[in-house]
Amino acid sequence: MKRVLILIFIVILWASTLSPALCQAEEVPYLEIDRDNVCLYKNAYRPDVLFVIPKTFYVKYLDTADSIYYVVEYNGVEGLLRIEDVSGKQTVNVANPYYTATNVSAHINSFLYSKPSFSALTALSAYGLTLTFLGKAQGEAGTYGTPTWFAVLYTNQVYYIHSAMTENLDLLESAFAPVHPNSATYPASSGKYAVTPEIKSSEGSVDALRIALVVGMIVPILIILFLLFRPHKRKPVKRRSTRDRYPREEEEYDDY
Repeated sequence: MKRVLILIFIVILWASTLSPALCQAEEVPYLEIDRDNVCLYKNAYRPDVLFVIPKTFYVKYLDTADSIYYVVEYNGVEGLLRIEDVSGKQTVNVANPYYTATNVSAHINSFLYSKPSFSALTALSAYGLTLTFLGKAQGEAGTYGTPTWFAVLYTNQVYYIHSAMTENLDLLESAFAPVHPNSATYPASSGKYAVTPEIKSSEGSVDALRIALVVGMIVPILIILFLLFRPHKRKPVKRRSTRDRYPREEEEYDDY
């Protein structure tokens, strides 16, 4: 009974240890942004655009909301993507799926906005902050003459800053076209907006990790089971003498 309990404990321990590791090795699907002017939406209302996703980069596929939208994530920002705006082909385990090579530098006395509108002013001073560029958005032009705003990521929140309030006017140029290393056009675009390529995770590496995890857990368990249930040599049984096997009844003695 003691050995059975030990065996059950080992199986439970093995399952609890192996399951999280296999979950981490699961394939993550991505959708490529293979067209111009593909927008990430905050909700199902078309005018409510968060920003335009840079072409050739990827969004993480989360779910299908309905017949019109995918639920996706781009650099930690969750939103909706119109199904008709992408080919729908999924790629798994993409290295560097998002464009993160540019930080937006704000002018002194400039602020962040919750929407690309001057009426959506926040109390956050943009100067000196690390603002990760997400994409462009169209909003109020004000006195600047251009309606282009930059969507930026700060403390895991999406904010906006008018392009004229930044040092990054080159982002407005038509030459600004970051290209993902996996894109077929990447070799021809080796300018400053190209992203440093990394090795792409492949399905083979995922399978190899799973095999290594399984083998690494099974081998010690088999050794333990062998030690627990290996046959033991029986000690030789001493042969009892005939006298020991058939003890005489104690003789009764008379008191005479």
